[in-house]
Amino acid sequence: MKRLTTAMMVGAVATLLAASTANAQYVYFGGGANIPTGSFKDGVKTGWIASAGLGADVGKKGLWVEAEGWYGQNKWKTDATSPYDEPGKTKLWSALGVLGYDLMHDKKWTPYIAAGAGVLGAKNSSDDGLISGSSTKFAYTGAVGVGFEAGSSAHIFVEARYLAGTSSGYAKMLPITAGVSIRFGKKKM
Repeated sequence: MKRLTTAMMVGAVATLLAASTANAQYVYFGGGANIPTGSFKDGVKTGWIASAGLGADVGKKGLWVEAEGWYGQNKWKTDATSPYDEPGKTKLWSALGVLGYDLMHDKKWTPYIAAGAGVLGAKNSSDDGLISGSSTKFAYTGAVGVGFEAGSSAHIFVEARYLAGTSSGYAKMLPITAGVSIRFGKKKM
């Protein structure tokens, strides 16, 4: 399932990039803190998360699309309120298709908003290997951020995002990330 979803998303973005030769295309890399929310925060501590993706501008008014991949990890809490009574971790991965909009696309500093959907996978495992389980669910995301043009092809960003699986009690989190995107197509006008 994970490979099929990733292949479909990469194929969709590759098709978009091939058809969008008149607009800027880019790759991006980012990372930061993964803050658990909802019932997910009852069992895990704040962890780390990394992301990478491909994107393209759609038109010349600030609209863009991305195929994103996420990977992170949160260690389990082992206090009296936690559902876990031994050390372990939850590893997370996600593949998302995202639509975004730059609010001031022609400025050096650009606030933006984004939303998307895809899949979110979680794998739980205790440090001693006695507890193990994994699942994959439909996921949705929303983000706000600000970007800064740092040269003719580099763009630095800071972002807050909500990422959640659709099942009750499934992983829900607030990744706070920073990163860089590198443009390799024509610049937006």
